[in-house]
Amino acid sequence: MPNKARAPYNFVPFSNRILTRYASEDELPRHDRIDPELKSGEIHVTMIADTPVFVSDGNKHFYRTPDNTSAIPGSTVRGLVRENMQILGFGRVRAGEDLDDYQIFFREMAAARGSTGNDLKQYYHDVLDVQSRKSPSGKTYSIPENVLCGYLCRKGNSYFIKPTNGKYLRISRSHPFFKEVGQDAARTMKVSYTSNGDAIKDIKRGNISGMMQGTLLFTGRPVGRIPNHLYVFPEADSNAEPVPISETDEISYKQDWEARQNSLKAYYDVNFWALPKEGEEKPVFYIRHEEHTYFGMSLFLRIGYRHSMAEGLPDKHKEKAGGELDYPHAILGFADKDRAFRSRVSFEDFRLISETKESNEIKTVLGEPKPSWYTGYVTDAKNYTDDDFKLRGYKQYWLHEAEAAKPPEGKEDAAFLSTLRPLPEESKFSGVIRYKNLNEDELGLLLWTLRLDDGCYQSLGMGKPYGFGRMRVEIDSLREYDFAKLYSLDSLNGLSYQEGKEKVGTYISAYEAFAEQKFFGEVDNSGKKKKNRTIRGQANIQDFFFLHREIRRKEDVSYMDLKEYQNITAPLETIKDVRESQTQEEKTDEPDLSKMTPMQRALYEAQRKKKGG
Repeated sequence: MPNKARAPYNFVPFSNRILTRYASEDELPRHDRIDPELKSGEIHVTMIADTPVFVSDGNKHFYRTPDNTSAIPGSTVRGLVRENMQILGFGRVRAGEDLDDYQIFFREMAAARGSTGNDLKQYYHDVLDVQSRKSPSGKTYSIPENVLCGYLCRKGNSYFIKPTNGKYLRISRSHPFFKEVGQDAARTMKVSYTSNGDAIKDIKRGNISGMMQGTLLFTGRPVGRIPNHLYVFPEADSNAEPVPISETDEISYKQDWEARQNSLKAYYDVNFWALPKEGEEKPVFYIRHEEHTYFGMSLFLRIGYRHSMAEGLPDKHKEKAGGELDYPHAILGFADKDRAFRSRVSFEDFRLISETKESNEIKTVLGEPKPSWYTGYVTDAKNYTDDDFKLRGYKQYWLHEAEAAKPPEGKEDAAFLSTLRPLPEESKFSGVIRYKNLNEDELGLLLWTLRLDDGCYQSLGMGKPYGFGRMRVEIDSLREYDFAKLYSLDSLNGLSYQEGKEKVGTYISAYEAFAEQKFFGEVDNSGKKKKNRTIRGQANIQDFFFLHREIRRKEDVSYMDLKEYQNITAPLETIKDVRESQTQEEKTDEPDLSKMTPMQRALYEAQRKKKGG
């Protein structure tokens, strides 16, 4: 049996179509007036927790309003609506705005033969030119021949590397100085030394006359293992040309460092790996490859995949956008170098309205999904070195029962643990979303992103990998401004609106009709629409609603342990794979209707209809 990848999340595919709502910014409604021909009003919404929910205030407690009421911030609701609108509204994915665009770093040394990482392991070895050598004692070790050493420096807003005057030297574990210095804490220090070829003979702290000067680098004890070698870097070569660090490589290093902070801080001071400050320099290993400079404080350093993330978007999304606007940007606003437009929708905080309180604290490991896991993020068992790699899509979490992972034994109070104090199931939050100058189809899409379809849930807050934050959403009221009363005496009595909740479905249908007309044109001669020529019939929309409806078993959507990661032989199943497999299982479980009595068949059909079958 193949060792399939699994995760608490999956990906709704990016659409190969982009739905343009306005040809240019000039077509957008003006903000300085309320247009009576368009829709303006309020959506009153209740969110009910189906599993415990936690939205942090940044200080280990649930977010609170200035009057000390627990609440879901309006910005959180806006973020949820925007991503849903990207999917349901077929929005353009803009690199740098909707998708971080940088080179992902990796180090692949331990992939098993036949696993999905074996080819990448060979690529890594080729770039570093990893060779096997034998020590004087006869032991075999690996050495990356292409890796150089130098000092990473900063001048103003730019970084560069000063090459050393010679190759780095290693201090073996048997050297007395190793026992003195090679303890847990990562550090650097100025040293004086003498050498015999690549080996250190004598070494002292500080500046000793008559000895060579350099800097010692120790990156700390690997987790669960004895310390590595200590490295000595000779002084910088004053005659060598500095190696410049491009802005692209600087950003990629920062992104990699920030993504690894949670795992690093469990055992080390994360600032040890930070870029140097002005006037500071740090010893680093580095390599030049395909016009990039990769650097780090490990001999087997992390290098970048050949391609950046945005290169894996569908071709339609990589095309340079002109003045046209999709639904998310037209409704929720945008700002770029040349133009800006304010949102026509505002979100207030959703305040707690039920008599519930924070639970006792839960300490757990919140494993943040990382794009470096190409087995999950990239289609067709490819990775970011493949020229034709494609990203899977929008990452969203599966629904399942809530249960936080327990901290590792002996690490119950470790710094890398996250503290959750969730509000319990059935906690209710109420809030208002105000909209201005929307067309019917735009209002319909906004309502759809909130309500979704029958039987669907939203997910928000922290702990989603463990089933927290599953929310039911109810639209309590749709209040449309009544322009006949808005400027009359009735408005003084709060009667300047009319209730339009019964129109929610009508507005959603208006969006679907508008989008289908844009994509597919008119219906056929029979007046019917074929399934693949409807919005709901599109594979990505079906995947989206399947993921938001199905409550799965925890064991099928849990994080994998390290051993499982290293031995994956089959990539993460797509949502389409999962839903088609489930459909097939349901068909297999269908009873034989021919063997039922008329009454049994009638009862079975009624039950199936009730379930939506």
